[in-house]
Amino acid sequence: YIWYGFAFVFFALGKLIKFYLNKRIPLWSVVSVYTLATLGVLIFVITSIAISLSLPNNDEPGLDFLIVLGTKPDLEKKGSECKYRLDKAIEYIDNNPDTIIVISGGIGRDGKTESVVMADYLIQKGIDRNNILVETQSHNTRENLIYSKALMDKYNEEMKINTDFIIRNDIGPVEVVEARPETIGILTNDFHIFRAMQVAKKLGYTQVSPISAKSGNILYLHMLVRETFAILKYKFLGYI
Repeated sequence: YIWYGFAFVFFALGKLIKFYLNKRIPLWSVVSVYTLATLGVLIFVITSIAISLSLPNNDEPGLDFLIVLGTKPDLEKKGSECKYRLDKAIEYIDNNPDTIIVISGGIGRDGKTESVVMADYLIQKGIDRNNILVETQSHNTRENLIYSKALMDKYNEEMKINTDFIIRNDIGPVEVVEARPETIGILTNDFHIFRAMQVAKKLGYTQVSPISAKSGNILYLHMLVRETFAILKYKFLGYI
């Protein structure tokens, strides 16, 4: 529907010029509308540059958790965003087998629970099911990160409960060392990295790193346009 909207806008811009040439509307009205259109193009260009600059040069190794953000699980579709994310997760786990995967995504419009379908794909590809946490309540990027954080906190609490041990020491007092901050990766497609990282920082994530999966070349421009509107929406709502 975005492109239908653009078609209407360009049709209207052409009509404005025609009305002005026929002296049916004043020049200032044409200039005002074209200034707004130029501003829109400028916002798109700036957003695209910000997205490009947010992409990591290398993947951060040895992360404690890797959050794979949910999307429509159209795994059979050519150029599937979801498949790109999952294949990138497999690549990362192959190099960092101790990292826990957190898959986030609730029930989509097709009635499928995104994270469950995505987890099944990883398991079929040989990823240990005990290495996967599944979050099924979220419906957008912000909720992905909110519920994933809650799931990781719950996992850590359960791990502490199940790891009871006694230190025996005959030499002297034992120095208590504070636990290091957990490192977290956020994995999503390249066009989505900027918004996901900004939301994570707004939610208080620390020690967080972007892990970028590629996206389809054919629809990349379309995804940039859609992402520009999404970023503006999140900025207006105070999510970033």
